Amino acid sequence: MRACCRIFILLGIAWGTAAYGAPPNVLFIISDDLTAEALSSYGNVQCKTPHIDRLAEKGVRFTRAYSQYPVCGPSRAALMSGMYPPAIGVMSNGASDHFTERLGARPSLAQHFKSSSYYTARVSKIYHMRVPGDITAGVDGPDHLASWTERFNCQGPEWMSRGTHEHWTNEKLNRDPDKHYGLGFGGAFYVVKGDTDGAEQPDVQAATKAISLLEAHQEKPFFLAVGLVRPHVPLVAPAAYYDPYPAETMKLPAQIPGDWDDIPKAGITKNSAGIGMDTAESKQAVLRAYYASVAFMDAQVGRMVDALDRLGLRENTIVVFTSDHGYHLGEHELWQKMSLHEESVRIPLIIDAPGMAPAVTDSLVQQIDLYPTLAELAGLDTPDHCQGKSVVPAMKSPEAVIHEAVYTCMRKDHLLTTKRWSYIRYGDDTEELYDLEKDPRQFFNLAGETAYGDVLEGLRQQLEAMRTAMASSK
Repeated sequence: MRACCRIFILLGIAWGTAAYGAPPNVLFIISDDLTAEALSSYGNVQCKTPHIDRLAEKGVRFTRAYSQYPVCGPSRAALMSGMYPPAIGVMSNGASDHFTERLGARPSLAQHFKSSSYYTARVSKIYHMRVPGDITAGVDGPDHLASWTERFNCQGPEWMSRGTHEHWTNEKLNRDPDKHYGLGFGGAFYVVKGDTDGAEQPDVQAATKAISLLEAHQEKPFFLAVGLVRPHVPLVAPAAYYDPYPAETMKLPAQIPGDWDDIPKAGITKNSAGIGMDTAESKQAVLRAYYASVAFMDAQVGRMVDALDRLGLRENTIVVFTSDHGYHLGEHELWQKMSLHEESVRIPLIIDAPGMAPAVTDSLVQQIDLYPTLAELAGLDTPDHCQGKSVVPAMKSPEAVIHEAVYTCMRKDHLLTTKRWSYIRYGDDTEELYDLEKDPRQFFNLAGETAYGDVLEGLRQQLEAMRTAMASSK
């Protein structure tokens, strides 16, 4: 009898659950091009995201979570490998094609669960997919086959959706319905106010498929990864999701005179003047469509979480909601991603785990922390190649410090974020320094101020030490 009890207790500990408990499931939901600042649970007073808010109220909400790279492919490669982008060697969307060979024998996050007797499934975009091209074509994109027991794509009409169409930026678009790539829609603020209920859209399909998998796969623990492509452009949502957001009421971000005067040229990315959005009308129209797309995506999150409740799975399922990177919505007159400023790199992160009390934490965390975090919550070991840290201590005690600094990069540019400071160094050696306590909107670059010389030098050294350490741990 003692031997049997000892075995059951050890099994309970191994799975990270109470003794005699079942291994926890994982529902991992990742949105595409979603800034934390668009969510009402993160303080947005215009955009309404009740389902994500409900998840945040039950789980742990991280206010200072950061992407490793503000572009889809590299950020997802980092998240799924648990490695910084320079270490995994995926530093562009195109390099996503080489993820499998560069990961080698090291297990991805999902593969680690698969090797631990989990059913693992991908629904839609988890690794990189070209949006809209891979969605209209209904193909995998540069996937990692060893990660999954099963894979499911969600083919949708995207820019060809029925409804009212608007194009607010200056790209030259090719509207050939028989082609999927190189048409110009992947970066354009192209808007469709749909005249259907949205059932044909990829995110509705993804949620529907996820629910069917939840219903069908309850005989063994599952790791179900669901990628929602909204609010990535094209901004498509049914008309009902536009109605709460009249364009003329959309509040644009505050600007200051001469904002660009102290931003290096390398820091001026996709911007209002460059893309032809030079009127308040165009900016408000885009903001309206972005919020409608976010609300449409939020509804799909609600459907999946409701299914967990209905099926009695919620109490033994770890639910994660996050995004691949942030997104500019006109701050500093910048739009979209590919910037190392706060709005482009900070991401939403909510983790609802069995046995964890609801909480909000300001602890610094980053994308590559998700691998060791989910491993710990499930009672699995963390592979040696992982470069992040488990955030479970901050889930248990919101004041816990996970990192003194987190690192983000893009091409040859680098960002070091600490509790107080944001330090950017570009490939041409120009710099930005912001005091996030006094200047959270990053209006005043202090890199040229002699009074901050010691702070700047300390951050330079810290950045170099971090880069050296991550290179040596490949």
